[in-house]
Amino acid sequence: MKSDNQEDEVQWPLGTQWNRTLLSPARKLSVHETLLLISFLFVINELRVRSDINWHQGDEFYNLLPPAQPNEYAGEIPGRVMRYHNGQVTEALGYRWYRGGFNEPAWPPGYVQVCNSDGSFSNEGESLSYALTYKQLAVFSCNPLLPIVVFNGDPLSAFSLPRTPLLFFHPPSQPELSQAVHPDSPMEQGPGPCKYVAGANPSWMPSLVPTTYSNPYNTNPSRGLAGELPIVLGLMAFSGPMNPGGEAVTRTFLGEGGHRGRWRDGQWHRTEAPQGYPRSAEETPRGFLVTVLCDPENEDSNEETLMQMEWSGVIVRESRR
Repeated sequence: MKSDNQEDEVQWPLGTQWNRTLLSPARKLSVHETLLLISFLFVINELRVRSDINWHQGDEFYNLLPPAQPNEYAGEIPGRVMRYHNGQVTEALGYRWYRGGFNEPAWPPGYVQVCNSDGSFSNEGESLSYALTYKQLAVFSCNPLLPIVVFNGDPLSAFSLPRTPLLFFHPPSQPELSQAVHPDSPMEQGPGPCKYVAGANPSWMPSLVPTTYSNPYNTNPSRGLAGELPIVLGLMAFSGPMNPGGEAVTRTFLGEGGHRGRWRDGQWHRTEAPQGYPRSAEETPRGFLVTVLCDPENEDSNEETLMQMEWSGVIVRESRR
């Protein structure tokens, strides 16, 4: 018997092409069916904080903060471009991240380029194609007392971006759903965002969100995590151990040795606290630049459908413990 918040699911086989005719045109698509049509590309780059500058002054509470100026970074470690479709994450062959070298006083913006499956380009002189960027944010973990800080933008190419704490909006239209936001997020009308999640005992805490964000007031069970896609993906990126080569992030999403990635079928398949957080206020903040892009191979991948996924859907559903 279904619970009140369950919808009729449409089971599509993996590898199904995005074809609207698979659904009856005679009726309006449900939110769940619309989400099945959605795909997007994303790439997660680890940001490298320079160690040869005197930026370690921290805030008034002695927390080290992520640098706000591009020249206070030593660049980034590019990740693989990946694709989300129908609850599965795979490597997006034929796409790669590109950013030019440092050009005082900042880096140029980065892009995801269309290329051959081996990362090369077809012919010299041909114009390059790029995937359309939907949204880009940076997510940092500073220390256990200042768990998560968000930049609304790319700190390598933009100056003095505001640094804000991780916030959660509790949408009145979706009780007990936690939407990860920053102050400029397109939230629906309702109370302002706060520093605790909407429902009690989320299955994705502490594996995605530290327990310090627990709700001290609401005893109704959590109904999932949604909101800004780059923030949610950034929280997932901390799951693996610190790895200078960046492959820990790849393994988190794509899996390894017969094990599948941790975010699949709309759920987060891990219960332990992340291994990638700084252990104390004496360690350098660690952060990722998360870029979400429309999928050039799917006509349903656009700003409208991605916004619907963020603000009308559930990115991480609750799972049984």
